[in-house]
Amino acid sequence: MSNMRTRNLIAAIILLLLCAGYAYLTANLPTRAIENTTQPSFFPWVVTVCMAVLSLALLAQGLLPLVSQQAPKAFDVPAKRLIYGLILSVAYFILLPTLGFLAANIPFFAGLMYLYGERRPLLIAAGSILISLVIFYLFREGFQILLPSGILQGVML
Repeated sequence: MSNMRTRNLIAAIILLLLCAGYAYLTANLPTRAIENTTQPSFFPWVVTVCMAVLSLALLAQGLLPLVSQQAPKAFDVPAKRLIYGLILSVAYFILLPTLGFLAANIPFFAGLMYLYGERRPLLIAAGSILISLVIFYLFREGFQILLPSGILQGVML
């Protein structure tokens, strides 16, 4: 067995054990008697499930010889793109409290899409608006977590 496969197997087993411990601790969290609210254990369960899925994928990568023999290629990201991404992220975090989630996310996602090579304006606009709206309403309706509305306070339903 190759060195990388062994590392993947060991790491996957350790991560699955950590998942089991985290799941045990999450299952013992207290519940609240408030109706129509997210319980305190909700996000820990989301983290546990995501971590378990990724750990199982790592385990499968260690067990399957075809997958684990292929070495991933390194990404060569230009320093200029990294600096622009950092500037975009800092601007996003500065403007988020004032503009609100939707108004800050739309130009942020549009900028990221442009930085990573998308040049079609219609796709950039539609993608950044759609991604922002889906995330906003997923948190608002699905998780019942209110994200900051900012300048769109009276406009959003």
